Amino acid sequence: MTLTQQSRIIVLHLTKYGDSGLVVHAIDSEAGRCSYMLRGAGRNKQVAIGPLHNLAILDIISVANPRSSMAQLKEYEPAVHLDSLRSDIDKNAIALFISELLYRTVVEQNYDPHLFAWLCEAIVNLDAIGQSAPDNTPGSSPAIANFHLWFLAGLCTVLGFGPSGEGLFDGCDMFNAENLALLRQISAAGFSEAMAIPLNGSRRRDFCNQMVRYLSYHLGLNLNLRSLDVLHDLYR
Repeated sequence: MTLTQQSRIIVLHLTKYGDSGLVVHAIDSEAGRCSYMLRGAGRNKQVAIGPLHNLAILDIISVANPRSSMAQLKEYEPAVHLDSLRSDIDKNAIALFISELLYRTVVEQNYDPHLFAWLCEAIVNLDAIGQSAPDNTPGSSPAIANFHLWFLAGLCTVLGFGPSGEGLFDGCDMFNAENLALLRQISAAGFSEAMAIPLNGSRRRDFCNQMVRYLSYHLGLNLNLRSLDVLHDLYR
């Protein structure tokens, strides 16, 4: 007996499986964190893997089989076209970081509609930044340089250990005074205001490193994110 299901996913990571298969690791709108098997990706030209980029938001049809622990990905198409996210070097680097962060932190197969909706909105916002200013060169736009900081602060809130109503943070002793003030400022600001906070590369690096340690502490994980070095190099 097979079960066909329609849902929406956010793509986090691809893993090669055999000669012609891919495992698509994702967050599903109906099932939470899960993985899908895509067969024929290595030899069948009709199986397009271009849409399966980091943070792609896809509408899919999957087929589950009781004899297998992994459903098959049968059909997929973009739910949102994220052209800027794929073509812009800066956004691509941020998408790589966020994908790795979510891949390592969202590990339980629990349905969380609030998290899924927030992630979709954040991804669309990232894609939309700076599209009205095509003369910006990669690495030069201040409008995007704070995005990963804003995302880290927001993710903490959505996961349940962000600021209280009084602006207090559980584990705030993990931050120095400067970074705690910045965390409160980013968390209280609107999206546009957070993107406009003036920071240099050193401040971003220090804040980001403390945020990753904060996440590691609350989730009981050792988050060694290789993609973080790419962002540090990009915004130094």
